[in-house]
Amino acid sequence: MMNRGALNPSTLRIFVLDEADEMLSRGFKDQILDIFRKLPGNIQVGLFSATMPAEILEISEEFMRDPFKILVNSEELSLEGINQYYVAIEHEQYKFETLTDLYDNIDI
Repeated sequence: MMNRGALNPSTLRIFVLDEADEMLSRGFKDQILDIFRKLPGNIQVGLFSATMPAEILEISEEFMRDPFKILVNSEELSLEGINQYYVAIEHEQYKFETLTDLYDNIDI
């Protein structure tokens, strides 16, 4: 999108890359680095992943500016207490209202 002029990177303030380990290890490294070269110098970058191997951390050093790292030992990771639910919504326009109702009525 940046190469085609459909997205002006100078208008961006935050760039988030979820599943960063997968994106950087599965042949997308060059594309990700190309994106980072086009981003403004003052942009906030967030890389997120449940796992972050050492080689991916090294790659991230190439484009991160003064990164703040929050790393958890794999022994401390647990899916205990995480539940997933499916809520059927009749119409697209009800999604936001349904989500806010859920957040109002459950303890997190």
